[in-house]
Amino acid sequence: MSESYRVKIDRRKFPKHREIVSEELFKAAVRGENQYKENLETGQGATGSHGRAYVGTGEAIASVTLYPQTPGADLYTVEGPLVQHAVAEFGRAPGKRMPPPEPISRWAKEAGLTPREGETWDEMVLNLQRHIGAHGLKGFAPMQLAAEMVAPTIEPAIRRRIAELNK
Repeated sequence: MSESYRVKIDRRKFPKHREIVSEELFKAAVRGENQYKENLETGQGATGSHGRAYVGTGEAIASVTLYPQTPGADLYTVEGPLVQHAVAEFGRAPGKRMPPPEPISRWAKEAGLTPREGETWDEMVLNLQRHIGAHGLKGFAPMQLAAEMVAPTIEPAIRRRIAELNK
């Protein structure tokens, strides 16, 4: 005669840790995406303030993406794929080639700049290009600030959710 036993496990009684972690990671990624956009809009970053909205803010904000865009993943990516995102984050070294005229002209229009007396629009843009090429631009790290603001909230949120399950 053989002995047997039966174990019944009710999954509903165990916390769904992986689901909780994934949901909280997704919420944090969305908060990070929104904070990054806000930092670009206000010109705020981990290394200082840009002092105003960043160049081409509308385009920069519109191109910030979160992937994947649904809960359930173990990894989420928030990215700004444009050159202006890299310049905002890390700056532009002095002594490099001049930036192209199109984004500088667009920024000058957005910023409401006008040429000095006797100067044409194209001359003004060229002078701005030369200045940026010679002196560079300081980055202000808006993505780093978003990460620094959101990252510390993830673990407490997960712990709170798990604690609620154990009540």
